[in-house]
Amino acid sequence: MTDSMWQGNGVDLDAYLSRVGHLGDVAPDLDTLRRLHTAHVDAIAFENIDAMLGRAVPLDLESVQDKIVRRGRGGWCLEQVVLIAAVLDRIGFTFSALAARSRIRTGNTFGPAVHVALCVELDGEQWLFDVSFGGYGLHEPIRLAEGSQVDGDWSFDLVREPQGEHVLRFLRAEGAAELYGFTTDPRYPADFEILNHFCLSHPRSPFNHRVILQRTQPTVRHVLIGNTLTEIRPGELATHRELDEDETLSASEKIFGVTLEPDEVQSLKTVVAAAAAESGRP
Repeated sequence: MTDSMWQGNGVDLDAYLSRVGHLGDVAPDLDTLRRLHTAHVDAIAFENIDAMLGRAVPLDLESVQDKIVRRGRGGWCLEQVVLIAAVLDRIGFTFSALAARSRIRTGNTFGPAVHVALCVELDGEQWLFDVSFGGYGLHEPIRLAEGSQVDGDWSFDLVREPQGEHVLRFLRAEGAAELYGFTTDPRYPADFEILNHFCLSHPRSPFNHRVILQRTQPTVRHVLIGNTLTEIRPGELATHRELDEDETLSASEKIFGVTLEPDEVQSLKTVVAAAAAESGRP
């Protein structure tokens, strides 16, 4: 296999498939694309723990594989995109990357475009493939066309706004929630480094001042922001609960499947306590 910017020749495909629990053969077809998407989001959480511990978040493939595949951690959007892009490249898919502006919880259509997803070309159609938006994101790919919809326990649709931007919506019991808007202008790995720097160090980054853990599974979705745990089940209104310090610390593994070393747990405890003190919680 020749080198490509997506580094498919450097990914340990067998180790990745084992990490996400994918069984059976893989091929550059729609069935594989769907099964990989679902397996990935079921197994790998969105998390920003390294950023909260004051660490760098490297995007080279070897570092990402070591963290997510070998050490059982999750990762934030850009880390997961680096990993899954290498996997798709290794299998033989044709795709490009795109950047999106998150609207969830803010409704802001003009925020920074720091979320990255993939646009996969298959049999003359385009598919939005996005495994890294966390607890509100897609559970399987959606055809990238105006009016497309994914129905089931987790339903989504795509709408096209007058200025040409696509908007992905999560069709929840509370009503349609806009997740993010995007165009299909291609982005490249070099762009990821700039976005990563913003997420890690910019004062307006949502990812560097409070713990964020998110996971999508077949029958439940969990989102932990600070010490507030949101639980979403198909067809039901979301529930919210405040966790105490011990619950917050144990949630990383018990709820989100993120394996931490003892020293990481202790360091995270200090971060959680400091955040609680800053917010005035007892």
